Amino acid sequence: MRYDSADNYQAGANAVISNLSASHKVRAEDGDDVDVLKMAGELAVVSQWGYNCSRFIADEDYCNRQ
Repeated sequence: MRYDSADNYQAGANAVISNLSASHKVRAEDGDDVDVLKMAGELAVVSQWGYNCSRFIADEDYCNRQ
């Protein structure tokens, strides 16, 4: 997953976060929101302060451990 700009990366993360099919949970260790779009294997993390921390492709096992 490569992006040619920060804006495109942000748009990709927002697409995961706003997708109604994405699973959502809050990480106990830091309170960050984790959104997982299982059909695409995509994961996006949003800090408790509201900014995107990361977005990447992850296998189901990794997603389940978040």
